[in-house]
Amino acid sequence: MSSDYLSAEETNLIAQCLWAAANGPFFPDWEFHSLIGLERSEVLEVSQEWPSTSDANRQELAVDNVLNNLLGYPVDMKEWPAYISYSRDQVASAFSHWREGAEPSLGT
Repeated sequence: MSSDYLSAEETNLIAQCLWAAANGPFFPDWEFHSLIGLERSEVLEVSQEWPSTSDANRQELAVDNVLNNLLGYPVDMKEWPAYISYSRDQVASAFSHWREGAEPSLGT
């Protein structure tokens, strides 16, 4: 999936979320792979390449699952501002826009 349709702000937000998932306290080690579908090191690699990628499938998996779990998994919101400078509402909006770009257009 291309990230070309995202704003610069959304691109930065996703980069922060990927980095925070890989480096922050939001997901326990024992559950990380089950939640995200990738190892921490793989999410860190995606965050370092973002928005470019050498593996579009891995990037899509990382972005989808990191944003979804930051919004749906019971994360410690006291730690949020130390890792992510955007609100949960902003993350939800960017996630929605990201997912809209993933949806195939009707008639194409």
